[in-house]
Amino acid sequence: MIIKNIIPITLLAISPFLGGCSASSESDMTSYYMLNNPASSGVAQAVHSKDKAKQRVLLSLEVADYLSSPYLVMQMDEHKIHYATFHMWAEPLTDSIFNSLLHDLNAMSDTEIFVPALRRDQDSQQTHLSVSIDYFHVTSQSKVILSGSYEYQGGHRNFSFEATMQEDGYSHSVALMRALMQKLAKQISST
Repeated sequence: MIIKNIIPITLLAISPFLGGCSASSESDMTSYYMLNNPASSGVAQAVHSKDKAKQRVLLSLEVADYLSSPYLVMQMDEHKIHYATFHMWAEPLTDSIFNSLLHDLNAMSDTEIFVPALRRDQDSQQTHLSVSIDYFHVTSQSKVILSGSYEYQGGHRNFSFEATMQEDGYSHSVALMRALMQKLAKQISST
């Protein structure tokens, strides 16, 4: 008789915990984002015969250490950043930035073809474009920022771009981040 009473009481006592296991809230689901979407950007480009006549430019990229995390970053105040644990990059951000910039520069240039710089190319007499990204994130004030510097054609230039978010959410911020990458490519290509 005691066993008959214990089972219903035990089930009643643990039922809130069992319900929590089966109910998965959307806020606990991880979202993955792509800065460089191959479907919309046409990344897979064929080498055309006119590309062979273009001047080769070796592209290299360096990003700030805090951007090597797989999580999207939000700047909370002047000295504090927050890693969004449920919002992650689908591929390493450094790779995404590099591929976006490479694609945009090649799409905008009629006279140059940008290619990845390899270690063996460091002493090459070919033209180099070295880009350094210091800041690339969203802020708690609904802004997206991209800033850093680049060396190209014998000159050193700083850049700083900012966009105001018109919608909430990381999806919108990633779209603005991509637009800022295009602005950077446009600035470089007009150098």
